[in-house]
Amino acid sequence: MAAARTYVDFVPSHDLVEDRGKHTLVVNLPGFKKEHLRVQIDNYGRLRVSGERQLEGGQWSRFRKEFQVPEGCDAGGIRARFEKDGVLNVTMPRLTPLEDDPKAAADAAADAEAARLAAADAEEKKRRDEMEEDARKRHAGDEEEHASGEGEDAHHQAVQAASAGRQAYGFARDRSRSGMVRALLLAVAVALVGAAGLYARYRSMDPSAESETAPADGAIVSLFDY
Repeated sequence: MAAARTYVDFVPSHDLVEDRGKHTLVVNLPGFKKEHLRVQIDNYGRLRVSGERQLEGGQWSRFRKEFQVPEGCDAGGIRARFEKDGVLNVTMPRLTPLEDDPKAAADAAADAEAARLAAADAEEKKRRDEMEEDARKRHAGDEEEHASGEGEDAHHQAVQAASAGRQAYGFARDRSRSGMVRALLLAVAVALVGAAGLYARYRSMDPSAESETAPADGAIVSLFDY
């Protein structure tokens, strides 16, 4: 006859985590394996999680825990999964996911609007900077063109002045030459007149000389199945 088992009962630690799409029952079962556990649900919406495993010296460790499935959950969609680190996760999906928290939604909308305004401000600043840079370049180009035009005007005026000076010098030189010629001609004429006078005087003194004439110039896993 086999000896009766001796059980050591314990209560595992657990937690119920909620989000907008489901509830998740998290049970901590260190030392257990998947084949030591059983997960069941009855017609009254009660969820039962139980298990047992052998300890040293012929003793057995066991537990049994019941939970009420939260209202609004889909009983046919409940699934359990045992993780390698000794944690059992039982997920209970909501029939209708919760709507977002109005305050959280308002905060998210405000953050999105603030980000949009910041981006718009940055774009507007960039556009203004580009316009200012274009205006500065155009202004610098206008000044350079104006300075170039003034230089060309000054050069043109200098050329005109030099030309006028050459013309004046030439005119003065021509006038000087003309005056010299006239003076020379006058001196010649005076000399001729004087000579003529002398000759006439000589002639008048020499009654014997013959008469003569002077010459002319010009850019999720299902419930455990055991």
